[in-house]
Amino acid sequence: MAQEAQAIIATRFGDRARTPKGRTTLQAILEATFELATTQGLLAASQEAIARRTGLTQSAVRHYFPTKSDLLDAFFWYGAQKLEQQFIDEVGKTGVAPRTRLLSLANLHYELIMKVDDSAYFETLSIWVRTPEYRKYRDSFEQRVRGYYADLLQVMHPEWDEKRCAATAFQLLTLVLGGWQSLGSSSAMQPRRGRKALKAILLEGIERLIE
Repeated sequence: MAQEAQAIIATRFGDRARTPKGRTTLQAILEATFELATTQGLLAASQEAIARRTGLTQSAVRHYFPTKSDLLDAFFWYGAQKLEQQFIDEVGKTGVAPRTRLLSLANLHYELIMKVDDSAYFETLSIWVRTPEYRKYRDSFEQRVRGYYADLLQVMHPEWDEKRCAATAFQLLTLVLGGWQSLGSSSAMQPRRGRKALKAILLEGIERLIE
């Protein structure tokens, strides 16, 4: 869960920020690292660039994250926490139809895909593959996303059995994750159709799948 990523951040980096001011600074560095890495690529998230973005000195950034490896570790866990918390918030909305919440989950993922620089995605994917701890968390996260989809589908379609809900949730996740290829800035389809139009087509396919 997002709480798992939060706990990991607290364990790995919490002792570097023991005061309210320190925690505020740590949060600013984490957010700057995430924004730079996702929009410009992992190489762009340097101590110098983060210092410029946050208004801190490079020595202040190094106090919290002495090495680039530390920054990349923070980027992974903070990004995981940030995305899953958005999912949890969306799933937990009261007074909102399950169909609307399910489509919102897909849209959240597509919006992230459209924001993230392709090089950042492929660089991160490469790190995931080589780092068992990251890969384990990613796999468990995707399992939970399938669970969110399946639970909402069961509410939408009480006549569906568990197997059908699980299968449709898997199909949904595949359609969403495929957006990393078809909605990315380097997609061969993107120049002809435009990313917003492609996203609308994918969401239309999801709507047909869940009805």
